[in-house]
Amino acid sequence: MDPIEYHLKELEIAFNKNDERKSLPIILDSDKIILDIGCGIGQSFIALDCSDKICIGIDVDEDVIRYGIENYGSKIQFILSDAKRIPLPSNTVDLVYSRVSLPYTNIPKVIKEIRRVLRQDGRVWMTLHSKDMAIKYIKEAISSRNIKRFVYVTYVILNGYFLKYFGIVFPFINGRYESWQNTSAIKKLLILSSFEVNVHEVGSHTVIEGRLIQGKRKKSA
Repeated sequence: MDPIEYHLKELEIAFNKNDERKSLPIILDSDKIILDIGCGIGQSFIALDCSDKICIGIDVDEDVIRYGIENYGSKIQFILSDAKRIPLPSNTVDLVYSRVSLPYTNIPKVIKEIRRVLRQDGRVWMTLHSKDMAIKYIKEAISSRNIKRFVYVTYVILNGYFLKYFGIVFPFINGRYESWQNTSAIKKLLILSSFEVNVHEVGSHTVIEGRLIQGKRKKSA
């Protein structure tokens, strides 16, 4: 599926109240500046109707960023960037969320960056990819006899175990990241970064929310 088509489909899902694939954060009155990591064309901001907020979206796909600017640039600030070095000043954002992009990042580094840009008492909201999803992909690769896909998904599964037991992830040979996420491992990383953490289910998604605890912010390196 073309990336633009994918994100337009995601927009349809976001507007469908009965679709269990829908997962969006709750926006509070105190959330003045919001950052979407892996924003796509801005579909989450559009569905959330954040017109009275400062909405900033980052994504690594130049085509979807261009589409977002052309169609929704008056409502959303789009930035072509990954999340390893978020191009925003420290202590400026009230809410950071990541619907589907977290599994494709260097998660420990991204969590540190999220902590850096958040204000005191700022919140983070993210969905996880389970091991079951990765196992499903490897079964599909075996049944289709796709060796390249099998090798890649094996990497994803192993990376998830490295994250679970050692709190680290490794890039694939092309430099990109992907992993499945153990809930306890993500909770631990957030707690180590001074977040108060809550886990719950939204439709078919596992959601982890964290609040940066007042008075316990650690200094960024």
